[in-house]
Amino acid sequence: MNETCEHIAEQTIPQEDTRPKRMTSALILLSFCVAFLMTGFGIIVPVYPQRLQALGLGAETLALMEAGFGLGMFLFSTPMGTLADRIGRRPIVLLSLSGFIVTNIALAFVNVPALFILIRFVEGALVAGLFPVASAIVGDSVTPEQQGRWLGILTTAQAAGTALGPGVGGLLYQAWGFSVPFLFSAGLALVASLLALFMLPETLPAHVREKARLRKTEKQSGAKSARGDMLGLIWLFAGLFVIDFGMAFTYPFALPQYPFFFEQTLHYTAAEYGAIISVFGLAMGFFPMLLGGLSARLPRKLLIIVGIVLSAAMNVGMLFLHQYPLLIASAVLTGAGVALIMPALGTVYLSETNDENRSQAMGLRGSVISLAILIAPLSQAAVAHWITPQITFAISLAIALVVTVTACFVLKNQKASAPQASQV
Repeated sequence: MNETCEHIAEQTIPQEDTRPKRMTSALILLSFCVAFLMTGFGIIVPVYPQRLQALGLGAETLALMEAGFGLGMFLFSTPMGTLADRIGRRPIVLLSLSGFIVTNIALAFVNVPALFILIRFVEGALVAGLFPVASAIVGDSVTPEQQGRWLGILTTAQAAGTALGPGVGGLLYQAWGFSVPFLFSAGLALVASLLALFMLPETLPAHVREKARLRKTEKQSGAKSARGDMLGLIWLFAGLFVIDFGMAFTYPFALPQYPFFFEQTLHYTAAEYGAIISVFGLAMGFFPMLLGGLSARLPRKLLIIVGIVLSAAMNVGMLFLHQYPLLIASAVLTGAGVALIMPALGTVYLSETNDENRSQAMGLRGSVISLAILIAPLSQAAVAHWITPQITFAISLAIALVVTVTACFVLKNQKASAPQASQV
């Protein structure tokens, strides 16, 4: 009985006494860390092609580098999330940021193609834990009513960093050459690491970490339990994984066709195409913060389904709405749709988890998304010679339809069980 009372006290006292001020500051700090890291990602994007070209390398090496990064993310997102449920969230955040520092310093000085690919794989593996753990920290720290808002803020931080980085990277490259953008990117990650080291608290309760350590001593039974836990999570979230996979697959599959379709079929300039992509990026950055809180006021199922429908707007525009203002509007609607989906879907995941499996569940989700992003462009490359851009856009719309139908069926049960699970 005493142990039960202590267990309850450990769970309830932090929520009531320490969360409001301390955790708000911690989540703001976490958002800055994500923004810094994603700015660092963006900074080096325009430098890669120039660096490879100077070394006599081409698109094949660049494709292998990006595939290596995606493979690292896919393979290690779940293990990193699982580890965060055992040793805590904070060590994984620090590991991800430190790994980004080291790999960018290495990329600044390496000139061997095979090492480029290897380093990008290692970078993907080390960074894989940051985003699942960031979502888990939200689940640890705030009430279900506030989770959508904070997930929206994290999404905004991610999008803002991604949008800002390439411009900064291009300026740094033009002014100081190849190495400086990588070193500057590492410097941003260093700032984020120092902030996390001194200001980010551990949100995984001590009794959960102690329980994980005790279970680790029972290696055989622990291994069986771990496998069972993971299979249980995969089964629980199978429908949500279909939604995430479809949403993550759609645009990487269609994106390679966009610039050619704009130029050769719609006869728009590269600048006009770039403006539409920029509008989409701005919408992705602005709307999550604005709309993330809706998941506390409106049914999450409704938000997700409406978001899926809106997110298909750009491909609808490609097929039917070829006037430039309508294409701009479709980009805005697509960004708004993603902004509705991501926080609301994230809260569904969090509501079905507890302190012992929250980060692992978000890691599994990260692996599903990484897999979709990895194979989508490869799928387009495999079929591009046999299908037209219009067929590509139609396939993307068909995927959106399948995802919508899946959401209609899956989210009925998810909505009903969410309040109960959130109390686990």
